Amino acid sequence: MKKQLFYLALILCALLPFQARAIDPGTVSGTLTIDKDVIQLKHVYAHLHDNAEGWLDSREMRILLTDRTVPQETVAGLNVFLALAEMLKQDKVRGVLLRFDPATPNSIVITNLYPPKDPNESLANKSLSYGDRSPIDKLAISEQRVSGALKLHSDGNQELGWPLEDYAVSFSAPLFREPAITSDISGAKALKSPQVAVLQAKCAAIVKGDMQKAREYSTDRSNREIDTYLAQAGEETMRMLQQMAGEQEKSLKTAEVRLVERGNRAALIVNAADGKSLINFAKDKGKWKID
Repeated sequence: MKKQLFYLALILCALLPFQARAIDPGTVSGTLTIDKDVIQLKHVYAHLHDNAEGWLDSREMRILLTDRTVPQETVAGLNVFLALAEMLKQDKVRGVLLRFDPATPNSIVITNLYPPKDPNESLANKSLSYGDRSPIDKLAISEQRVSGALKLHSDGNQELGWPLEDYAVSFSAPLFREPAITSDISGAKALKSPQVAVLQAKCAAIVKGDMQKAREYSTDRSNREIDTYLAQAGEETMRMLQQMAGEQEKSLKTAEVRLVERGNRAALIVNAADGKSLINFAKDKGKWKID
């Protein structure tokens, strides 16, 4: 018995260093400069989205470099900007997001997490492509980790309102992935799902002008977004919102729909006559809500 315990202890000791290496925290060194504002980058997060839903253009590697800690799940999901845009408006983060297809890393998309001069403007994406190599120097991707360095300079353009930008940073981060798909249904099955029932209930409440009722079907994050939207535009926006909700109700009856669940999160892809749309859901205290 003692010999068996001894061998078990040896096995555990052999395993622990390997597991620790797999989940050790990311390291980053360097700065992002926007005009004269120098941002010290202290944290890095890496995430690979498999694009099993088919919503993105391809698989997507995301590398987030920030001045403050953020939850790892911030860079997960089909719409990575939902949480990041809100955190930026609340002055909870500064930094830069890099995105690219790991199969073609010679082309990347850069998004600065920095307040735009016009607070109503969306975050700007910049594409950067090199023919013979990746813009990310010494890029290395393994099953468990991503590392590299970014050294770029742009003088900007004062007439167009483009700021001077400097990127001088190196990083190494553990690589996270999307949770496994737990359900993938389409057509009539998807339309009978609890997520679509929540969407229909919210649309019906908005059409009636009952925003208090509509709030019950959304996450706190989504409600804050709607509150900000309504506060900026007033009654005319409310009428537009009601019209959009009515159109959403009608389109669900004729559109092609696909619902993909990944544990406590889900995505509804609606392919209607006027184009595709994506609705995200999250479980909140056991109930599905629109996010």
